[in-house]
Amino acid sequence: MSYYAAEGTCGSCEYYEYEGENVKGYCSFYRTYYYSNDSCRNWRKGNNAYSGGGCFLTTACCEYKGLEDDCYELQMMRKFRDTYLSQKKYGREIIKLYYKDAPGIIEAIEKSVAKETIYEEIYQKIKVIINLIEQKDYDEAVIHYMLMVYKLKKI
Repeated sequence: MSYYAAEGTCGSCEYYEYEGENVKGYCSFYRTYYYSNDSCRNWRKGNNAYSGGGCFLTTACCEYKGLEDDCYELQMMRKFRDTYLSQKKYGREIIKLYYKDAPGIIEAIEKSVAKETIYEEIYQKIKVIINLIEQKDYDEAVIHYMLMVYKLKKI
């Protein structure tokens, strides 16, 4: 599921945990529940969208492989993010960390002399993750994904 929340509203605040359409999400600042479009007096910039783009590693890898932006791999990873990860509290935390860490990881890969090897390894891991998603083994897909990102952060 994807959603967009305008700046200054609860849904785009870093303290807000989106729970779904027409459902109040939890605000960790006030320790209570609000709708995503409620205004927020203590608003702090957070992610105001969980959809569209944002698959930095997969996108960079697919570009390296010469694949289109709407290739199967990117569609599957985006769908997994938007329909599975964004529905779970831990998933939303993973997404936030990913948005924070992925640009630096890509920068490190681009500077690496082993860039081609790294992108090929990412692509092979993405294929494994997609296979797990296709089998509806979502928890295992998350584990593989997190291990991949953890290893890449060490580059």
